[in-house]
Amino acid sequence: MKKRIMWIDIARAIAMLCVIIGHSLYQYTDSTFGRMIYNFHMPIFFIFSGYLYHMKTFDKEARGAWSNILLPYYTTAGLMGLVFLYREFFPKFLSIGFPPSVKALLNMTLYGVGVPPRMPFSTTVLAIGPIWFLMALAITELIFNFVIVKTQDSPSKNISRLLIFCTLAVLGRLISIYWLLPLSINSALFASVFMYIGYLAKEGKLLEWKSGKLFVVALIIWFVVSTQQTFGLVSLKTPDSLLAIVSAVAGTFVIVKVSQLLEHLKITSRFLALLGRNSIIILCFYSIDLIYSNVPVLIMAAGFTTNVYLKIIMVILYRMMIPILAVVVIPHIPVVRSLFLNRAYPFRKRKGVNENVKA
Repeated sequence: MKKRIMWIDIARAIAMLCVIIGHSLYQYTDSTFGRMIYNFHMPIFFIFSGYLYHMKTFDKEARGAWSNILLPYYTTAGLMGLVFLYREFFPKFLSIGFPPSVKALLNMTLYGVGVPPRMPFSTTVLAIGPIWFLMALAITELIFNFVIVKTQDSPSKNISRLLIFCTLAVLGRLISIYWLLPLSINSALFASVFMYIGYLAKEGKLLEWKSGKLFVVALIIWFVVSTQQTFGLVSLKTPDSLLAIVSAVAGTFVIVKVSQLLEHLKITSRFLALLGRNSIIILCFYSIDLIYSNVPVLIMAAGFTTNVYLKIIMVILYRMMIPILAVVVIPHIPVVRSLFLNRAYPFRKRKGVNENVKA
């Protein structure tokens, strides 16, 4: 079995922590720093998914999507349901009244989008939170594998694939103007471009390039684009989609190079690699905290200081605390760990599978 790629785990950790930071910036969300985070933190996961892609049969891809991506999604939704049912026993000031009902939570789960969706008809569906990403990732991987398999014998497969994925991205973007489809389909269609970029990067070994000049150029592109616009993959809102893709790729390259440097620092690399290996746990438990916890509101409203920066830092540290604690605890709980990390801890032992499997 191939071992995991440490710098990818480190980059995943950085990106997932940036998800938490990006959601905690309050009035500074639309700052250049906030835009830099949003311009890369979701696309990088799809780029890595394409980078690590191996062709599979449709059945095998579907089973993998269920056990490794959708099972954690529905498990997290189930935990949200338990928190909702028992919320009346919690100190009222620690939790918020969202979602308002079990029916609303069920609708959120089944519709599976990360922001209140635009629709061509009158109805109300609430956002499920950051775990929308899991729904989009599962669908993107299914679409991507289907296209790769069907075009493998094409004499001009690279051009064919590029045209297909670009068309899907344009389709997802255009439809999103009027309707955010269920299951985060718009985002999934658009993200197929990022997966293909990762796939090409692996074939050309682009992420292994060691060039200080290229790093500087990528950093400048990422920064300059972020001074002009932000990109929300969850809603596909952005002034210029092409610039959004360029910025996402540039930001990913910078984070990859930083991660490859951090790989040589033992203490830092081990901690970040641990978080990266369990990034799905961070996402899921952060989503629960984001939906229900009133603690960040209490911190921002507290009168112990008027320094907004200090309060934001405290909110970020609080929001990291529960997910990181879950990373430490969940892998040691039988059955529960299989719900979130089924590849490493399958319900039934699969011959030749271990925790070092490449993922």
